[in-house]
Amino acid sequence: MVKFFVVSLFLPQLLLANFNFGKDLSFELFDEEGFKKSLSKSVFETQGWPEHHEYKEREYEVDYTINDQLTKYIVKQLKRYRSDYTSVVVLDNNTGAILSAVDLQRKGNKVGKSMAFSPAHPAASVFKVITAADLLDNTDVSKETKFTYNGRSTTLYKYQLKDKKNRWTRAIPFEKAFAWSNNVVFGKAAIKNTNFKSIFSTASKFGFNEELLQIVESGTSKLFPVESKYNLAELASGFNRKTMISPLHGALIASVIANEGVLKKPYVVNSIKDIKQDREVWSPSYILSRSLSKEAALELRSMMNLTVKRGTARGAFRPWKTKKIRDIEIGGKTGTITGGIPHGRRDWFVSYAKPKDDQSDAGISVCVMIVNLEKWYIKSTYLAKKIIQYYYDSLKE
Repeated sequence: MVKFFVVSLFLPQLLLANFNFGKDLSFELFDEEGFKKSLSKSVFETQGWPEHHEYKEREYEVDYTINDQLTKYIVKQLKRYRSDYTSVVVLDNNTGAILSAVDLQRKGNKVGKSMAFSPAHPAASVFKVITAADLLDNTDVSKETKFTYNGRSTTLYKYQLKDKKNRWTRAIPFEKAFAWSNNVVFGKAAIKNTNFKSIFSTASKFGFNEELLQIVESGTSKLFPVESKYNLAELASGFNRKTMISPLHGALIASVIANEGVLKKPYVVNSIKDIKQDREVWSPSYILSRSLSKEAALELRSMMNLTVKRGTARGAFRPWKTKKIRDIEIGGKTGTITGGIPHGRRDWFVSYAKPKDDQSDAGISVCVMIVNLEKWYIKSTYLAKKIIQYYYDSLKE
């Protein structure tokens, strides 16, 4: 009775306003899954971001989070250096909004965005961020914990995982093993202190095995399957070609650390509007989840900062090269490996950049992935630095 009364009360007003109750005030639910597939096809088949999209004989207006000025600058840099393949993603750490997602293929100078969202790229040492998060959060390991190793730090032989001490054995604190991307230490640390179940759980909290985006398809990042202790060492160190991520996921991993352990689900669409009905039918959900404790995240942040200051990324961020961004805290993780689609030598840098004097501003995260076939044109660390510098010099007030 109440439901009938409410409808009949407002029905004359609707008729007087020339509304067609069935057509103009449709109670049909927005077909989010169907629209997602349709929009994704359109997004990845075009160079730009289609602002109008037709679905089921209706036209929709799509508003994206993409910053055009930043994207134009990035495309200009990609065309300047022209690596065989380059993919860049920039995230706003405060909201999860994707500010830029762009690819460039040297052959034909093709600009696109599909690589940025495709989890077809071996994560390499970028996965050390996940392993470090697991060890710092779930075990007694801290950044000061010392580990010993024999042989080259960039290799991972089974004999290196044995606790054998001799005149050539070296000791190194965990934070320096991270900054210098020591495969042996990460392999040994995982075997001694954790297991696949724990790493899998931590990886899942960082977005592995789930769709990262809303309303646009992005695929799911996958972990290397573990069947032995040596496999566990391969997974933990990133020394394998089966742990796959996308550049979007790389940026998200850095964003979690910048946000003190909180994952803010990324999104690239601000809103979708039904043009005929002149009403908004979709907007993103603001989804937060905790990936690791604040204490562990702060330790890991200092380790990523050490990577930039004294570790594998130091070349691009030497003090004399970074005068314009000296008030910005930058942390990151490098990674190199051969494999993936397209096949080639991958050069990763996942990073965050945030103001030192404003703790409320989580800044941005930048992921640069370069695929080199025969020749190297620019390092991922240097390109990321240029993007960070441009963002804070030209866009951030």
